[in-house]
Amino acid sequence: MGKLWLGCSGWFYKDWVGPFYREETKSKLAAYSQVFKTAEIDSTFYAYPSKGMVMGWLKYTPPDFIYSAKLPRLITHKKKLDVNKGVEEDLQRFCKLMEPLQQNGKLGCLLAQLPPSLKFNLPLMESFLSVFPSRFRVAVEFRDESWLREETWRLFEQYNAAYTIVDEPLLPPKVKVTSDIAYVRWHGRGDYPWYNYHYKTEELEQWVPKVEETVNQAETTFGYFNNHYHAYAVKNCLEMMDKLGAILPRQKEVKKTVKEYLKARPKAPPPKPSLALTAFMPEEINRMGFKDLLRIFIDNRRIKRAKGIKDEEVKLQEVTSDLVKATVRRYRVTIDVSNRLILHDCADWSRCAPVKQLCKHVGKVLMMMPEEEAVSLLRKIGTEREKWEFKPYVAQVL
Repeated sequence: MGKLWLGCSGWFYKDWVGPFYREETKSKLAAYSQVFKTAEIDSTFYAYPSKGMVMGWLKYTPPDFIYSAKLPRLITHKKKLDVNKGVEEDLQRFCKLMEPLQQNGKLGCLLAQLPPSLKFNLPLMESFLSVFPSRFRVAVEFRDESWLREETWRLFEQYNAAYTIVDEPLLPPKVKVTSDIAYVRWHGRGDYPWYNYHYKTEELEQWVPKVEETVNQAETTFGYFNNHYHAYAVKNCLEMMDKLGAILPRQKEVKKTVKEYLKARPKAPPPKPSLALTAFMPEEINRMGFKDLLRIFIDNRRIKRAKGIKDEEVKLQEVTSDLVKATVRRYRVTIDVSNRLILHDCADWSRCAPVKQLCKHVGKVLMMMPEEEAVSLLRKIGTEREKWEFKPYVAQVL
């Protein structure tokens, strides 16, 4: 079994003061490193660090603390790995700056996070990996599914590059170990942005066997929670450690403190039930057309957002009188008429489901269906609302 390092993506967030950091002025990195033993440096994506900054990272963390760091976006997003645009020189410059961490055993891996616009291009990737400094470890994160194929895995194995395993809206949570290290990133499943997301217990539990599988295959596994809003990353990372049996007493105390703080924080109220849900008689519902029926279940703000979703982002997988299955972006929608059950997995669904309203994604699916079938479905739900269940879609563990 390999070694596991779990931490957060970044540590300098103002909204962590309160739930995690006790004081505003105290060194956040020093406080962070008293709880976690690794961190992913996010700031290097936006700009090359200064020498002084790197020395500070080295100096103000314990000797056994390990960083991972994102490559500058100049390399990944502007030049898109193209060695013909000077990427080799850019890599050398960045790695020279990070050398103090590497020489002191405090740099685990460098992360190349690619843009969604960069599609599968094996020669491009091979040319990039061939010039990557061999004394550094590299993990590559895709944002386009075209890369998930055997040719990519073989190339990564050849260059001992790690495929970045992700939890996010764009790619499936595929476990694939292609080098002696593994790299995992939990981005969250929010709408805009992804990172404003709090993982539920059952969602973390689905990841336990995946992490265990990864640890069994790789010598070292790095995992980082990037859902940094409201210190969700801190809480979810510590919860994952606990579920894996890798949490220390001090970390348990912090987990409890963050959990209590977030529980006590005022929450936004769920949407009020539409008057139509209780005001209309069945015979009235059965006379309504599609637009009026939709307004029973979705407020105008969500209808507007549903219309803003592009048609090509919706895939109707199955539409029958008994079952509707679809995906909207990376979210799943199942409407099981026989069992009077609607399953969905976006963040807004947790607010809509308790009051039996529909979110923009389910609304968009209904808009994409043949109108006659959508009307029939909405009438069934409207006249039998008390018998229908609106539940979270719990994905199968891959």
